[in-house]
Amino acid sequence: MVMPGPDPAGTVRTMALGSAAGTSRSGATAARGLSPTPMHGDEMVDRIGIALQRANVTAVEPGDAFAELLRQRHADYPLRVLQTNFEHADLPAASFDLAVAATSWHWVDGPVAVPKVARLLRTGGWLAVWWTVFGDPEQPLTPFRAALDPLYTRYLPTERDDGRPPAPLRTEQWTTQLRAGDWFGPVSVEMIRWTQTLTPQSARGLWATFPNVAELDPPARDAFLDGVGQAVTDLGETVDDSRVTAVYYTQKTAHRT
Repeated sequence: MVMPGPDPAGTVRTMALGSAAGTSRSGATAARGLSPTPMHGDEMVDRIGIALQRANVTAVEPGDAFAELLRQRHADYPLRVLQTNFEHADLPAASFDLAVAATSWHWVDGPVAVPKVARLLRTGGWLAVWWTVFGDPEQPLTPFRAALDPLYTRYLPTERDDGRPPAPLRTEQWTTQLRAGDWFGPVSVEMIRWTQTLTPQSARGLWATFPNVAELDPPARDAFLDGVGQAVTDLGETVDDSRVTAVYYTQKTAHRT
């Protein structure tokens, strides 16, 4: 993926949209669900730390718990945390080289967010948004995924496969939204396929971060998570589970300001 290099001073001014942008959740779910999954919880915080080594980052995060975690973890870096929704964030125009939204763009109001991001970016600036889908729909059903089906049927019956691609993989939907208004040029899309090895503990911790699971009543949530962990145990204590990270990136058009 081509992204802009730093300015002559060696600094990229980056705006990061928070994982709960646009929601009314208190942030308790995020605090409870910190896990080792890519761009979730601790990993997201650590990735921001890496970015801070060569960038000035402004993070827009409405959740109390996650905003505080960012401030504490990166107190020694040039990180500014705005605790608000992106749509309401007061930011200076033409002041950023790069805007990123990791597993958060679906929370924002696209028709409002796209022109706002464009106005905040300098000429030639980039917008990148991405999500990770847990379970590659193009791969055959694995024994682990088959073992999860009864859990979803019992505890999350409304979230069964409806035949459509998962939302992050609906490329026409997202490219159309990002191109709306001609604020940005052509949208490049990358589908990065990979696998994650899970243990009973890490599988339980991962599913605990998913909002649909975290919002179950506590007895149901615990039973669901116990079932996820048991499914790994029954298959030999580790399983390899497929992932697809969908990345969309586009450059601000020169004729829009």
